[in-house]
Amino acid sequence: MKIVSVRDKRIKALVEDPNRTSVKGLDALETRKIAEMITAITVMTNPLQLLAVPSWKAHELNPGQPGKWSLTVTRNYRLTFMVDLAAQTVSVLDYEDYH
Repeated sequence: MKIVSVRDKRIKALVEDPNRTSVKGLDALETRKIAEMITAITVMTNPLQLLAVPSWKAHELNPGQPGKWSLTVTRNYRLTFMVDLAAQTVSVLDYEDYH
């Protein structure tokens, strides 16, 4: 899927250059894990494919935010994004602590 909008500037840096090894504000482990997640998001055709990696704990934020998905990066932080299956796009990609 094509990523059409990114909310967090650290994540935007990784979307623009997924081979980056460091991003200000993220440690090396977070950077690597988020880069892997971004790669998976861009090649998926359906967000259910993300369930193949159990440690990411992929889930849709229902019923409050239908269409918004979450992937666990660290204990508190999640990579969240909206999916438009018809257009095959991902928007509002963000890195947040929503708990």
